[in-house]
Amino acid sequence: MFGPYFPPEPGLFLDGAWPGAPATELPVPPLREGIGTAHLAVSTGSAEAQRYFDQGLNLLHASELPEARRAFAHAARLDPRLAMAHWGLALALGPGRRHAAAKAEALSHARAASEHASDLEQRFIVAATHLVDKGPYNGRNGFVRELEALIEFYPVQDAEARLFLAGFLLDGYELDGRPGLGQPYAQALLRELLRTHPEHVGVHHAWVHAVLEGRRPELALESARKLVQLAPGSGRVLQSAGRLLLRAGAHAEAAEALRAALAADDALLAREGLSPRAAPAAFDTLRLLVQACSDAGAYREAQAWGARLRARVEAAGMDAAGSVFVAGTLSALHLRFGFLKAAADVPLAVDDEAPLAARGFRDGLRAYTHGLLALEAGRSEEAQRCRATLEALHPTLSDAPKSEEGLCPRDVGRVTDLAGVELEAAIELRRGDLGRAEACAVHALRRERRLRRAEPAAFSRPALEVLTRTALRGARWAKARETAEALVQERPGCGHARFLLADVLARSGAADEAAEAFSAFLALWAHADEPLPELQRARGFLEARASGRVAAPAVTPAPVTPAPVTPAPVTPAMARPPVRPSVDGMPMKAAVTGMRLSPAALRGKAGADGTPAPAPADSAPADAPTDAKPPRRRARGSTH
Repeated sequence: MFGPYFPPEPGLFLDGAWPGAPATELPVPPLREGIGTAHLAVSTGSAEAQRYFDQGLNLLHASELPEARRAFAHAARLDPRLAMAHWGLALALGPGRRHAAAKAEALSHARAASEHASDLEQRFIVAATHLVDKGPYNGRNGFVRELEALIEFYPVQDAEARLFLAGFLLDGYELDGRPGLGQPYAQALLRELLRTHPEHVGVHHAWVHAVLEGRRPELALESARKLVQLAPGSGRVLQSAGRLLLRAGAHAEAAEALRAALAADDALLAREGLSPRAAPAAFDTLRLLVQACSDAGAYREAQAWGARLRARVEAAGMDAAGSVFVAGTLSALHLRFGFLKAAADVPLAVDDEAPLAARGFRDGLRAYTHGLLALEAGRSEEAQRCRATLEALHPTLSDAPKSEEGLCPRDVGRVTDLAGVELEAAIELRRGDLGRAEACAVHALRRERRLRRAEPAAFSRPALEVLTRTALRGARWAKARETAEALVQERPGCGHARFLLADVLARSGAADEAAEAFSAFLALWAHADEPLPELQRARGFLEARASGRVAAPAVTPAPVTPAPVTPAPVTPAMARPPVRPSVDGMPMKAAVTGMRLSPAALRGKAGADGTPAPAPADSAPADAPTDAKPPRRRARGSTH
């Protein structure tokens, strides 16, 4: 579901800067531009109240719920008899059982004032009453029937009703890719709205989320690009556009949209001098920027965005949930490049007095990263103990009461369970039991598909990548190719996925296709950090092909214990990437080339004390810490 019923993107501080504050105590918001032009005529004698109501309506469609609530609250102040302002206050409080009393109170005011409202407004209020009184599941039928009647009785003014109905019916996709129960109906409504209301921000925003998780995200590319033009003032809308562009493989456009989203949120905060909590979308925007840079091989720039994320969370008041959000983002980044020590050393400020969900995430992340480190060093028994720790976490977390306040233990349990199964696959692969390793990888893939959007992002490695490397180990070329191609289809703009496919093709002897795939990989990593082993592998293969020499399939060397390193995973002025050891090719891809780069080659010239020399500060993000120097930007410019 999409819209005011369920916020489309989970994240931190979803209640904004005034959690739990009564509507009467919310500060007056300024009138905003660049958030959409939706209009619904309501029964009021105040033109200013109408403007603030429309602002709240546009912010509902943008899923900026705390700001929508401020706008509706001020509309109600300007005209206490404006029933639809109270309707908006109820919807802006979000989904589920959270704030149930406040939502019921708002709708009570709406019904009391509805004698001054039109029949159309009264029908909107009755529809919302079904949701608030019975919940989104028990009240589903009544809500849908009321909006369908409204569409039938008011065909000229039905755009908003159609949009709310479509947003409510969006059910996503099942594990096998089939659309959910209401998905086709919702998509049909949205296709018609795209035709009749091509400039409506809410329509394009809903359409982006209607196809984002499906097999054809490219269907909403035009809408994503349109949103960048229509809603430059909404950080949440721009973030959604960037997410779709990232999913469809348009990484340069995605990074531009995400940076614009961050700028829009920063402008909102600066205009009123608000806490970072007032722009909750910015936290997830920064996480997506880390992902975009990671996909493009820009490891140092990704770390700079990660440093901004940590600084922003600290400025908002770092709590256990914030620490989990930052640590998961940074650990996933380091793991993506195979830097296990850096992933294990990410600070995680969660003590034993923290909520169960945060403690479970802390213990799961530590067990997973230390398990991979132990496996890399040949300490199989220690790795198995880490696996047992992850397994023991699952019943504790999954049996805990469901929570809609902050992290939910059950959601964290799914993430740690996925990590445990993926670690078990790596252990079995090291033992040489390819059958069990593949079975574990398949189980990991199923668990990955079941992850809900509302939980913390998974920090373990992609299950399709694990499956591919397991098939490679057993020289099952067809299976490896199938899973690698599936990974590329899911992440067409991800250089890591494209490199894996090219490596599979090269190892299997499909030299012509491998050359094409390596060329595509180099195009995606045109501005990647030097010298990453993937770049050397791809260039070496293509040079060998061009010179007529036969490029021999790469051989995975025996595991190597790395020299101790002390990474600084949250500082933009990072040391050059440490040497990546191999764990049977998963995923420390220096092993793929059959050669290793020296620490000096990767770190650059060191200082007198042996520490890496910092890079110049010519490309620091605007709010990066002033005492740290960010990585040097590539001379040709970076797509991110």
